[in-house]
Amino acid sequence: MQSHTSEDQGDIVLSFYGDDFTGSTDAMESLTINGLPTVLFLDVPSKETLNRFPYIKCIGVAGNSRVMSPEQMEQVLPSIFERLRNVGSDFVHYKVCSTFDSSNEIGNIATVMRISRDVFKAQPWVPVFVASPDLKRYTVFGNHYAAMGADVYRLDRHPVMSRHPITPMSEADLRFVLQKQGAGDVALINVVDLEQPVSELLKTLENRVSNNPEAVLFDALTKDHVEKVGELMAASRRPGEPLFVIGSSGVGHAISSVRRSCEADLPTDGKRPAHKKIKKVNQLLVVSGSCSPVTQKQLQWAMDHGFEGIHLSLREVMDSNRGEAATKRLVARASEILKCGKSLVIYTALGPDDPTIKENQQQMTGSGRLISDSSKILGSYLGGIARMVIQETGIERLVIAGGDTSSYATRQLGIYAMEMIASISPGAPLCRCYSEDTNIDGLELALKSGQFGGEDYFTKVLEM
Repeated sequence: MQSHTSEDQGDIVLSFYGDDFTGSTDAMESLTINGLPTVLFLDVPSKETLNRFPYIKCIGVAGNSRVMSPEQMEQVLPSIFERLRNVGSDFVHYKVCSTFDSSNEIGNIATVMRISRDVFKAQPWVPVFVASPDLKRYTVFGNHYAAMGADVYRLDRHPVMSRHPITPMSEADLRFVLQKQGAGDVALINVVDLEQPVSELLKTLENRVSNNPEAVLFDALTKDHVEKVGELMAASRRPGEPLFVIGSSGVGHAISSVRRSCEADLPTDGKRPAHKKIKKVNQLLVVSGSCSPVTQKQLQWAMDHGFEGIHLSLREVMDSNRGEAATKRLVARASEILKCGKSLVIYTALGPDDPTIKENQQQMTGSGRLISDSSKILGSYLGGIARMVIQETGIERLVIAGGDTSSYATRQLGIYAMEMIASISPGAPLCRCYSEDTNIDGLELALKSGQFGGEDYFTKVLEM
C-alpha cells in the first residue's frame, strides 16, 4: 500500500466521498468508533493539509451528489474519484444514505457505478453494501428495511422514505432500484449465503461473479454478517489497487472489522487531547430544513423545553434574497434571543404535513425551477444565517438538521474539515470544526439527518 505523506503519517485505510453531509459525519463516526480515526474534509485534502492530522487512518470528503442530476454527477464525480484514488488508500467508498435515498433523476446511484468504471478500470464489479445493523438498517434477500421508533419497515412502506419529498422510495429490492436507474445485472450474496464459513462463502462469491455482473449486492442482518462482508471485500481487492465500494456507513463497520490491528486514537475522556475536548455550553443554535416527522417531534420537544422558535418560509427566504434588510432583521432577532440566554431553533417546516411545504413546491414550479432546488435555496440561506449569528453572538455549538439542508448550509460556514469528538445518537455525532476563520474554528457542530435521534436530541446536544 502506498503512503501518501511523510514517514510519521499512518497509511490511509479507506477514503470516502459522502453523497450528503449528514451521511458523511455518519460514516466518520462509524469508522472512528470502530478503531479507524477519521477526519472529514470539504474537498479532497492536499498532502500539506493531511500533514496536520498525522494520526488518522481514514479521510472523508463531504459532498452533495444526493441532490445532483446524472448530468451534474458526470461533471463533478470523475475528478473527485481520481483524486481519492490517488490518496493511496486500500478502499475508496462512495457513501450513500442507509435508506438508499436516490432516484432516476436525483442522486442516481447507477450513474455512480458507471462513472467508477472509467476511474477504477481494473475492477470487474462493484460491491454494494447498504445494511447497517447498528443503525437498524437491514438488507434481506435484496430487500432493504429501516427502523423508525420501535418498528422496522420495508423501504417502500417506511413512513418517511415512502413519502420523501425529493426521492420517495417505491421499491424495496435494491437490485430493482439500481436497474431502474440504469444499472446492468446485479448479483446478490444473501443472508443464507452469509451463514456459511468464510472459505465456502468466497467460493459462493466467485460463482456469483462468474456471469460478470456490474455489481454485487450484499445482505446483512447481524454484526456477524457485516464482518463476513468485510472479509469478502478485503479478499476482492486486487494488490496495488483500491477497491471501489458503494454503500452506507455499514461499509466502515465491515472494513474496520478486518483492520482490528489498527489501534483507535480514542483516548479516555480524562486523557482526551485539547482539540477533542467537549466544551461546556449553555446555549445551542439549531437550523433545520428537515420536514421529517422525526425532526418534527424533536423541534416540538425543544420548543416545549425552553427553546425559542423562529419559523422561516421559502417565500421569506426568496424575498430576503432580493434585499439585505430582511436578513439583517432575522439575524438581529435571532441574536437578541441568544443574547438573552435562550437556545434557539430556526426551522422551515414542522413535519411532512406542514402546509408551507406544498406552498414551497408551488412557488418553485411557478417560478420555473425544480422542486429539488428548494433544498439549495433553503440550506444555503440557513447556513449563511447561522454563520452571521455565530459571528454576532459567539455561540459555540450548532446543529444543522436535514440531510440536504446540511450539505448546503455547512458550506456557508467557512470550514475546511470536521472531526468527531463525541457520539450523541448513532449517525449524528458532535464534531469539532476546523476553519481559517477564528470565529468559526473550534465550533462544535452536529449534522442530523431527518431520521436520526430521539425526541430529546437537541436537548442532548445542548447538555453534552
